[in-house]
Amino acid sequence: MIARLLASLLALLPTLPAAAAEAVPAHAERVATIDWGTAETLLAIGVTPLGLAESAGYRDWVGEPALPDTVAEIGLRATPSLEYLAALKPDVILSTPQFTAIEPVLEKIAPVISLATYTTDLEPYRHAQENTARLGALTGRAQAAADLIAATDTRIAKLKDAVGAAETRPVLVLYFQDDRHTWVFCRGSLFDDVLRRAGLKNAWTTEGNFWGFANAGVDRLFAIRDAAVLVIEPVPPAVRAKLEARDGLLGQLPAFAPGNYAILPSIWGFGGLPSAGRFADQLLKHTQLFERGHAS
Repeated sequence: MIARLLASLLALLPTLPAAAAEAVPAHAERVATIDWGTAETLLAIGVTPLGLAESAGYRDWVGEPALPDTVAEIGLRATPSLEYLAALKPDVILSTPQFTAIEPVLEKIAPVISLATYTTDLEPYRHAQENTARLGALTGRAQAAADLIAATDTRIAKLKDAVGAAETRPVLVLYFQDDRHTWVFCRGSLFDDVLRRAGLKNAWTTEGNFWGFANAGVDRLFAIRDAAVLVIEPVPPAVRAKLEARDGLLGQLPAFAPGNYAILPSIWGFGGLPSAGRFADQLLKHTQLFERGHAS
């Protein structure tokens, strides 16, 4: 349906270049992207994208690397503005399999490269490494990409050293949708991959989707007892107020007892190596929460 809609819109644009068959330049300099995880990786290797979909959302949910004001807004991720994209004259448009339906239309503007991080093999960290290397080769920043891969491994290794052989509690990582619903990260998530590599256990053992998260009502969190809880921004204001006041259902949950949880700054749970590295850094700052016997 989306592809048909975009095809109809495309028919109204008489000046769009027929670029589907054009080769991507050896070192693409003019890059537009639909995906936030790809955008953060580009920025981390020194490439500022020409345009990004839903840039305000990037600033709220991803946060860092900071998105320069010069990056053009190209509309919604699922239905980007074809006019804006065409006007940018990108060498390449970067996508993910999530947006496969619109790629034939985007290819009329510029070649499209789709990078998959979240797949049914549930190994996002490995795919993030591969995609970083590919972006480095694509943009002529191969060394910067290799440096990012090595630096992220080092950040996780530093966390693992800090955890050491200590007896630790499982860790629950989540976003709040509202005061009754959460997205809990499980096997297959970037966060779970980082936890495993650092020698920590995920408190959520129920399977989710191949994106590595499960939709869970907060009532299901009553079963989470001796675990550290990490809540990632943005936190809805009503949720924050209830957590602070120990009010309502949230106030009854042992998981959210004072001192048992921490609120982390925005880190994109569906991102690449920059998100993985930032998550490792935040875990390192909160290692006391993981200690067995920590008061809850």
